[in-house]
Amino acid sequence: MEQIKYIVLNKKKDYATGYLEGIRITDDGIALEEGRESGVYLSRLLDSKTEGNQWQRAVVQSEGYGDDSIKFHFYCSDDAHIALDGRIYLWEELIRDVKIPLEKKRKAMEPYLVHIVQNPRDIMLYHGVGRYLWLEVQLFCQAGFLPQIHHMKIYAASRSFLSYLPAIYQSGGREDFLGRFLGLFEAVYEDFEEKIVDSAKQLDPTAAEPEFLHWLAKWVGISNTHLWQEEKLRLLLSGIVRKNLTRGTREYMEHMIGTFTGERPFFLEYGDIEHYRGNDAAYQILVRSYAHGPYEASVFVREQAAPSLREQHALKKMIEDMKPAHIRMHLIILRPGIYLGQNVYAGVNSVLVSYERANLNGVAAIPSMVGMTDTESEEEKEI
Repeated sequence: MEQIKYIVLNKKKDYATGYLEGIRITDDGIALEEGRESGVYLSRLLDSKTEGNQWQRAVVQSEGYGDDSIKFHFYCSDDAHIALDGRIYLWEELIRDVKIPLEKKRKAMEPYLVHIVQNPRDIMLYHGVGRYLWLEVQLFCQAGFLPQIHHMKIYAASRSFLSYLPAIYQSGGREDFLGRFLGLFEAVYEDFEEKIVDSAKQLDPTAAEPEFLHWLAKWVGISNTHLWQEEKLRLLLSGIVRKNLTRGTREYMEHMIGTFTGERPFFLEYGDIEHYRGNDAAYQILVRSYAHGPYEASVFVREQAAPSLREQHALKKMIEDMKPAHIRMHLIILRPGIYLGQNVYAGVNSVLVSYERANLNGVAAIPSMVGMTDTESEEEKEI
């Protein structure tokens, strides 16, 4: 039977198969319930498929608030059964049984306890010997902050560096100093090996780690990536290679700005105004408002698409970086409603609606002309 190298707990179904008390399952892992001071999670049995297996290490990604907020207990056994109160239980059955008190479960598991550690990140399981391993996670509220466990990876087998040495060095097994000392280098080497094996997925924007997205962006000529939200940056990089063929064009700028804001922007170039030369009144108004010159253009973005000053400054910086060298761009934020002296466009940042009667302090009322017209029409119909 082939031995399992490692077991990962990072999905809802991984945690749902265990026992939870005062702990809720989230999209990211498990967390202490609101209003609770403490909570306990008992995992299912992790099977290495090998009798007498030497468990190597546990790597935990968590969000704790001091060492006192998270506590781990590790248990090991070669037997999947346990005798309790004259009855034979499967460990899985005992762990998940809500009728058996937690303290009674702990008393039954106590002989199999191999490690206790507070708020671990990476722990070597030197005393973890047995085919099965399971763990107890205790979460404690600290000053109103609720700790969370996002990801757990338990290594069941590894390439032991001790096995490459002469037999005289192996006489003490992994319990001696040399075995424990080399185990530290095994962990570092194994992490590097996994990163090398998984390096191909870093080239996929949808799967790459957040910090690697900025490297990908630089490779395709996108600067100031810190201005982008992670989800929008992933969406942009997914099709950027094809879009780079149109770099420096209006199409490219529309794609970049549209991805950043979530909606297509409006462009007005000098050539667009030239179509109105036949209408002198309209042409003069447009020239005074927009036609700064043949090498200038305006970009219109609704305020709803970039509501904060940070996003608007980011847009200005982005436009400045990707515009052609000889073109000057103007960013115009379209605020909702009608304001004198500002850009107003029906259906874009303003709408035409019917007026309603306005009440002043709930006493006096300003009649609506539209409402009066409707009322008069109805009265005429009755006559």
